[in-house]
Amino acid sequence: MAFWEDWFGKNNECCDCDCSWTKCLIWSAVVLVVGGLVTVLVIAFAVVFPPKATADDAVLQRFALAPGNPAANSTISYNLTATVSLRNPNIYRAIAYGPLAVAFSFNGSRFDESATVPAFDHKPRKTATVRVTVGGVDKPVKLTAPGVKEFAAENDTGKFAVEVRLDTTLQYKGRSAKCPLVVVCPLQLQLVDPDVAATAFQRTKCTILRAKKSGC
Repeated sequence: MAFWEDWFGKNNECCDCDCSWTKCLIWSAVVLVVGGLVTVLVIAFAVVFPPKATADDAVLQRFALAPGNPAANSTISYNLTATVSLRNPNIYRAIAYGPLAVAFSFNGSRFDESATVPAFDHKPRKTATVRVTVGGVDKPVKLTAPGVKEFAAENDTGKFAVEVRLDTTLQYKGRSAKCPLVVVCPLQLQLVDPDVAATAFQRTKCTILRAKKSGC
């Protein structure tokens, strides 16, 4: 009973309630601010995030297949331009990319691996744009028989499902590890006449594949 009376008084009146609650609120606010600051610092300096990627634009001006017998002996002629954006979501860490190897494929079969992008540095919270143009005449493409049939079906609609893949390595600022990185972007392309305005391209989210290793 003595403890109760010392804290609340004999008439159930709180002796230092206002002071106690004020101190409690102040300390709670301090803890929240410090905790938030520590969380931000951990995210900024200790945790790294992979880049995010989108296919922002693509134009297909030629896509013609000469089926072979067998199908793996087919050849293809094409003119294609694609633009991919990479965003660095990290607050503090810049990213250094090695040279990017670019490959295009149809129905799982690559038809162009000629494009490359030079190495570059990517600042934190910034977006970098990669634009490549490829073309070829009667280039070999190792399609399967179902792949040839799929090309014929898509050719009837004038719309083709093409995939662009970027292979590179990245290194985060302040870390020594060089991490393999793959960006895969599905493209739904409308075949267009070069002399006619291109149809609007539907922006597409790309898939990021990275190595599961320390520092990556």
